[in-house]
Amino acid sequence: MTIRPLLCKALLACAPFLTPIPVEADDSGRIEAGGRLAMTIADGVPANDIPGYGVYGLYRLNDEWTLGIGLDQTEYDYENPAALIGIPLDPDAEAVDAVAEGTVLSAWVERSFSAPQSRTEWFLGAGLGAASVDVPDATGLTLTGGTFDIRTEADTEIIVSLLGGVRRKLGERWFVEFSLRADQHFADWTSTDQVSGDSVTVDDYYAYGGNLGFGYRF
Repeated sequence: MTIRPLLCKALLACAPFLTPIPVEADDSGRIEAGGRLAMTIADGVPANDIPGYGVYGLYRLNDEWTLGIGLDQTEYDYENPAALIGIPLDPDAEAVDAVAEGTVLSAWVERSFSAPQSRTEWFLGAGLGAASVDVPDATGLTLTGGTFDIRTEADTEIIVSLLGGVRRKLGERWFVEFSLRADQHFADWTSTDQVSGDSVTVDDYYAYGGNLGFGYRF
C-alpha cells in the first residue's frame, strides 16, 4: 500500500475540521509548550500496548480554537511475529517479540468548551500524524528444532486521531492536562521469514488510550 491512498483516507476523515477558523492578531499568551507521556492499547496485532513520550506545542488561534503539533517517540513489542506467519512453535517456549521503535510527527486542532478566563478548560479535537517505524529482526527456534529469522518492513503509518480532555492552569503560566484519544492507524507491515520464505502482512489497526502532559504558557 502506497502513501498516497493512506493520505487520502486520512484527509477525508479530518475534512470536517479543516474549515477556515478566525485568528486573532495578538500572540501574547497564545503559545504553549510542554512534554507528555502517552499510552495506547491495541488488539495484539501488531502490539498490545504502545507507550511513548514526547514534546508538543499549542497555538491559540482565538478563545475557542487551538492548533497543536507534537513529536513523540514510541517503543513497544511487535507480538510474536513467528506465530503470525504460522511457523510451528513449542507451545511451552517463551514468545519471541521484536521491539519496534516509532517516531511520530502529528498535528491537531482543538475546540474549547470553557470560558476564556476559566482555570479549567475542556476540549475536543481531531488530528493527523505520520509514524516512521523501525522493527528489528526476530530470531528463534521452531517446534522441529530448526530456526526462524523474521525481517519486517514497515511503511510510514498515517494516524487519524480523535481526542478529548481537560487542561488545568497552575498559577499564571504553568498547566497540566489529561486527554483521551482514539487512533486509527493506516499501516502496511510485511514480515518475512528469511529461512522458510513464508510471510504475513499487517495492515490497518485501531488503538485507544491517553496522554498526560505538563507545560508552560509563553
